[in-house]
Amino acid sequence: MKREDVEEMFPCGTIQEELHNSTVMIWGFQLLYAGIAVWGIYHGFVLYRELGYGWHTMIILSAFVAVYALLRMYQQDDVEAYIATEGIIVKRTPILVKERIHRFFAPDLYLTFVHYRGIMGLGEDWKTLYVQTDTGGIYVVPISLQFLSYEDKGKVLAALQGYKNT
Repeated sequence: MKREDVEEMFPCGTIQEELHNSTVMIWGFQLLYAGIAVWGIYHGFVLYRELGYGWHTMIILSAFVAVYALLRMYQQDDVEAYIATEGIIVKRTPILVKERIHRFFAPDLYLTFVHYRGIMGLGEDWKTLYVQTDTGGIYVVPISLQFLSYEDKGKVLAALQGYKNT
């Protein structure tokens, strides 16, 4: 999704930074998913050749594994978070299998805008964002920022600290 689209979708002001996973993690996961896709395609052909027409279920399952791996490989370089002037926009981690499948086809629906004044902090493992609601409750947002580079994590912390100091 482009910066202009995100700025129109959320009341976030201007976007200052786009944060991606670290390059090492992107390449590592792309290689892993490419290997899984090759494995799925290879075993689909082997099953078809050896078993003939009787095992369509296994062939279809191998094809699903290959397609899933290719989709995950394609999505590795997606933006994980946007730092804006009014808040931070993070990609919420799906919890249910249905949400994971839905995220393949509509990844923009899992972007969540959080204003800086509501952010209480991040979890130690960068997998949770703690937000204070207007009624005083705490909302835990499941996020996946653990694979950001060290510099990008510093940018997130600097943005949070910058708002707290003003």
